[in-house]
Amino acid sequence: MRWIKFILSLIITVLLAGALLSPVGSTPFAFGKFFDPFGGFWENAEPVEQIAAESYSLPGIEETVTVKVDKRGVPHIFAQNEKDLFYVQGYLTAKDRLWQMEFQMLAAEGRLTEVVGRGPEDRVLELDRAARRKGITFGAERTWETIKTDPESLGPLEAYAHGVNDYINNLLPGELPIEYKLLGYKPEKWTAFKTCLLMKYMANDLSWRSYDIEHTNALSLWGKEVFETLYPEFEKGGEPIVPKETRWRRRDAIPVPDAPRDYFPDSLMLAVQGEPDHDASIIGSNNWAVAPSKTKNGHALLANDPHLGLNLPSIWYEIQLHAPSMNAYGASLPGAPGVIIGFNDSIAWGETNGSRDVLDHYVIQYRNASKSEYLHDGQWLKIENRIEEYKLKGGEVFRDTVRYTHIGPVMYDTEFQDKGKPIAVRWMAHEASNEAKTFLKLNHAHNYEDYVDALQTFNCPAQNFVFASASGDIAIWQQGKIPNKWKDQGVFVLDGSRKDHMWQGYIPIDQNPHTLNPAQGFVQSANQHPTTALYPYSTRGRYEDHRGRRLFDLLDRKDSMTVEDMKAIQLDNYYLGAAEVLPFMLAELDTLALSPKEREVYDDMKSWDYQYVSTTHEPTVFNSWWSKLYRSVWMDDFQIEGMALRYPKNRRFTELLKDSINLSYFRVVGDTTVPTRQSLIQQSFKETVTQFSDKDPNPENWTWSTVKKTDINHLSVTLNPFSRQKVETNGNGGILNATGKRTGPSWRMIVEMGPTIKALGIYPGGQSGNPGSASYDQFIDDWAAGKYYELDFMHSPDEEGDFRTLTITKE
Repeated sequence: MRWIKFILSLIITVLLAGALLSPVGSTPFAFGKFFDPFGGFWENAEPVEQIAAESYSLPGIEETVTVKVDKRGVPHIFAQNEKDLFYVQGYLTAKDRLWQMEFQMLAAEGRLTEVVGRGPEDRVLELDRAARRKGITFGAERTWETIKTDPESLGPLEAYAHGVNDYINNLLPGELPIEYKLLGYKPEKWTAFKTCLLMKYMANDLSWRSYDIEHTNALSLWGKEVFETLYPEFEKGGEPIVPKETRWRRRDAIPVPDAPRDYFPDSLMLAVQGEPDHDASIIGSNNWAVAPSKTKNGHALLANDPHLGLNLPSIWYEIQLHAPSMNAYGASLPGAPGVIIGFNDSIAWGETNGSRDVLDHYVIQYRNASKSEYLHDGQWLKIENRIEEYKLKGGEVFRDTVRYTHIGPVMYDTEFQDKGKPIAVRWMAHEASNEAKTFLKLNHAHNYEDYVDALQTFNCPAQNFVFASASGDIAIWQQGKIPNKWKDQGVFVLDGSRKDHMWQGYIPIDQNPHTLNPAQGFVQSANQHPTTALYPYSTRGRYEDHRGRRLFDLLDRKDSMTVEDMKAIQLDNYYLGAAEVLPFMLAELDTLALSPKEREVYDDMKSWDYQYVSTTHEPTVFNSWWSKLYRSVWMDDFQIEGMALRYPKNRRFTELLKDSINLSYFRVVGDTTVPTRQSLIQQSFKETVTQFSDKDPNPENWTWSTVKKTDINHLSVTLNPFSRQKVETNGNGGILNATGKRTGPSWRMIVEMGPTIKALGIYPGGQSGNPGSASYDQFIDDWAAGKYYELDFMHSPDEEGDFRTLTITKE
């Protein structure tokens, strides 16, 4: 009987697999390959217990390599030369993260439609078209031409690619990552060029956003005076990245171009679909270093926590790389050799986004309907056409013409997201660069001079590189290739026909904002403005205000700092924005007009400590109250159909709120009344209490966790079973612990640079990219709870510890 049941089950399984070998309906998933009994998802399940030791041979190495894998799945690679080191890094990273590596590159190249199809309402196709029109591949091609001539960079990139490809070549069909089986495709050969694409992909994430169009519309609607009121270049009382007292040697500065006298951007208004935006969407980070004079143990301390989109697999892959010439540990990017944020025996380093404006929009004037020529400096110049082919899943081919000018690609025209006028983009990421070399050099660096030398090839995106050394130096340097613009150049849309609207040159690297061993005893950045107005160059960008001031205050107020103090800062849930405005809002309330329930909430808010803790309800009340008040002031005027506009930043609204009894900047069309500040504050408070009381009469149940949980989605977005959603977390945007709904601290690292390096770290994910592995999301719960892991920084493969050993020899 058992044999009959088994045979029947086998026949049914085989028939089911045969019926499902191709995608079903509109879904891109090939479920047959997923359920295939000989190579389906069960082949991807990994045992919790790993074998203690393993030996195997690979064709791409020259000498034996030893890898110690710790209990968290972190490989510590010990190689006898750097070629083998980066080869094995590529091999092991692909072993854990191959699908992620390739999927990200498909996104960067605008090729997602090849594996998932057009998507609902052509959304995937539109994403692909946007990627190609941005010129991500165009910039990567120019960078690749640079790297090919630089053996110092080319060698590691090619060794890494060789390792990835040897892993791919060794894969059996049943061993393919589960996403390949679901989507019905196979991995491509990895190339060093794909690492160039990865660097441009990160530049896109951190520097693509620009407000030129939104600013132009605001200027056109309301004029210069209102524009300056809503969007000032400098915030009052801010704490820049370099000390306020920094004096710049103006005699060394190159001239800043003069603004054209006849520049009138207010004459231009562009129709752009989309919601208005404000500073809550900023992707940022924190980093800082403390001098030995301010630490308890007399050693420099460094911390970094980049706030990025949270996905599974994680953006980071933890690793140690050891060879006779280097010993680096930290977070690597799957797809690139070396460590991106980390430390070695001599220095530690980390990055935050510099947030500088390195993307400008230019209106293009075509000569005629053929769009083969455009006007510039009184001449008609030839357009270079790139015919982009999209090989859609299922065999269909879609073609799109992207027109290139000397400025850059025409991003928007009548064929794509028409904005009323054709617009080309000038983006620093289009230029040849070598960011990979910066990180490779940092991995080898021994001192401040090496650190500065490493930064020379880093162009885009502008980053704040923090530094600490075992010898006691601390520093920060905002590095990037920054255009030397005239005042307000790029704040508004520019005229592509005007030569004087082009970038005129670049700020010299040695005059980028930086400081070494400042008297205050620390350096810090949290995506705030880099300098004061004393700096001789334009510094327009997208800056965050509250985290930088909170970080400065915490570092300034305390001496004898410890690793525990560094933890407390990274996990700090205090919202300075609420502390600055809530007492004022409460004072404006007419308490005699409050109901008993409203009075209860009012009393709770008066005693709140401004901490965004998941189990408390005050953050819920404040967020809702603030949002309703904000919208009541701005919504009518910013919700113009088809018009892209930028909301004023939260801090600027706080200043305007305190200064204006009658909120007369805007009013509903046809409404002759001017709403008072007090009436709007009162109304929004009552609406907030009603909103939550209708759901639950007990304010204690209005906890922050009921409003904000963090979703860590699978990179595909659509595969919810491979995601970790509704993770309970503290913090929020604008807080040092900037853990939001979909973004947050993607890697928390703390390093003490003593004679023996001590380091802590954690990220919200796991080393394996395989959803069938116990280490796929292994660290998420500890990360959400604010825990850290001690990092095993090894100097020899013979050190004792809880490791399993991989011995890799030449095939």
